[in-house]
Amino acid sequence: MTDDAAHRIDRLMDAIDLVKQDRRTEAVPLLRQLIREDGDFEAAWLWMSVAVDSLDQSSVCLDNVLRVNPNNSQAAGALYRIRSPELLLEKRRARLRFYRDLALAGMWLLVVVLLYAMLFSFMA
Repeated sequence: MTDDAAHRIDRLMDAIDLVKQDRRTEAVPLLRQLIREDGDFEAAWLWMSVAVDSLDQSSVCLDNVLRVNPNNSQAAGALYRIRSPELLLEKRRARLRFYRDLALAGMWLLVVVLLYAMLFSFMA
């Protein structure tokens, strides 16, 4: 292992210690610098997903972990937990759109039937 790689690991361990001490705002710049130096630093992306403030930011970080290593089960599981409520909500919306469209089609069918009934009652 080169001195540069060892130094990067040391800085990562410092950032991890800060995250574990709930000093995430101090850990973010360290992790950001590590990621800037190596955009494919899987462990830095994973810990950045824990250190950031929002679920959207965590999602982006976890996407990057999976970009670097598609087989990372920790990142895949965390991303699933973050996005599952969103996916459930989208399923509900799709179901509501289906029923809305069905009701709208039924209404137009009823309008057409009533118009024909009125037309034939005037012709008779």
